[in-house]
Amino acid sequence: MATTQKQKEKKDQFIALCADSLEAARWLLPFARRLSEDFHKGIILFTCSADGDQWVDEVECPHVVLKGDWASAVEAMPVAFNVVLALVPCDPKASRNAMSNPKQLLKNFRQSKIAYMAVPTGATTFSTAHVALTLDHQRESKEKVLWASYMARFCHSDIQVLHLPYTDPDFRNRLNNNIRYFEKIFNSLSIEYHLQALESGSQYAHPDLKALARGGCDLFISLVSDSRDRDFLDALLPPPPLRLLRSAADTPILFVNQRDDLYIMCD
Repeated sequence: MATTQKQKEKKDQFIALCADSLEAARWLLPFARRLSEDFHKGIILFTCSADGDQWVDEVECPHVVLKGDWASAVEAMPVAFNVVLALVPCDPKASRNAMSNPKQLLKNFRQSKIAYMAVPTGATTFSTAHVALTLDHQRESKEKVLWASYMARFCHSDIQVLHLPYTDPDFRNRLNNNIRYFEKIFNSLSIEYHLQALESGSQYAHPDLKALARGGCDLFISLVSDSRDRDFLDALLPPPPLRLLRSAADTPILFVNQRDDLYIMCD
């Protein structure tokens, strides 16, 4: 069961503010409001905290208190509440079972049909001025391209597209196909972007890790690949999204899961 606060204005879609404490909710609220204004969406506070009923009324936004686990809450967000984006606190120092622990965060949103933004708990300001993402030799990153276009159109973000300097002809050819797809979408929407190769390095490395370490962006967009695509060597290392979260410092990361039924925003 859930308890909800009557919404002050009608909205078709919403941004979810996910928090398990009053402190976390108050800290995330200004960031959610900024995105709410840019995207013209409402805000709903979600919590699965056992004592959520005792503090949600102190947060100035509609709320839902769910008596269950976060994975179930995430599953319900787009279907029952028309949520298209979730904001989640991320703290590498949090206890293992805390919702803000990077490993637990990714577990909770593993089946998410909406984009989710991991915001480092040390962040004191929030900006979408400079947004970065990567393209590589693998499948077309339609999900990332879609959200990059949202950031450019609604938040007026400067879009930086990075890629590894592939020398393998097959890799390079597939990268070029993905670049052409990106250009087709952005040119059709009259959106400017900057395409740049990363400094030389292993063409077999994960480009997101290298791009994030490069710095220079306020928000990074990353695709969470289907776990079935991981091979034996991948299984020996933490997955790239987890490594990204552990090394993000103060940079929020917008994750989109690799799936065909991703919920999108109404323009």
